[in-house]
Amino acid sequence: MRLLPALTVTALLSVVAPASAQTPANCALANAVDSSSYATLAMDGWSEAAEDNAAFDWSECRAAALRRSLSGNPKLSARIDGLRRQARQLRALEGQFAGIRAGGGTLYGHAVPRSFPMIEEQLAGLAALARTTLGAQTGQRYATVIAQARRDHAAYVATLRAYKPGPDETYSTYNAAEWKALVSQYEALGRAVMTTLGTRTDAATALGYSMLTSTLFPADGDF
Repeated sequence: MRLLPALTVTALLSVVAPASAQTPANCALANAVDSSSYATLAMDGWSEAAEDNAAFDWSECRAAALRRSLSGNPKLSARIDGLRRQARQLRALEGQFAGIRAGGGTLYGHAVPRSFPMIEEQLAGLAALARTTLGAQTGQRYATVIAQARRDHAAYVATLRAYKPGPDETYSTYNAAEWKALVSQYEALGRAVMTTLGTRTDAATALGYSMLTSTLFPADGDF
């Protein structure tokens, strides 16, 4: 049984929370090494859940560290926190879309928390740029990157909106009303990211727009 759209994102975003609560994250380690190294050193044996938890914990530790580093810049900190929520929700919905098209499977849920380290790395870069003159530099190159990201995101949404299972896709769990609602939610999140980032054609904004196109799964075709 599938969850209702309003609950799906929450469920996917919290998929690793119970196990993480039982085994506290080692933030000293997470802040010292990359996410892959953290997983190697922090997991007590490999399992899908353990890998999910390691990715989630590393990301939460790095998010807390970034938030502390931005304590003197509350406006930027709030923008970064907003972008984190929005990006995680986008990845969760991408997993939901892929799962529906594939007729279910755990792969799509596991991919969501494992995408969080990349989000955190992007946010760290964005925050670093936003605090320097490098991030404020404007130019046609950055304008082009932003415009292309907007086009790519619009094309992704359009492809999702046009999707209907083909005759050979008997495994799909597609429901037209649910799909439409999820696509609308995804489109609204994309607009929210753009609003958070703003319209300046500078380096920091261009980097932020890459979060719109760092999708987990394609909108159509094989994956």
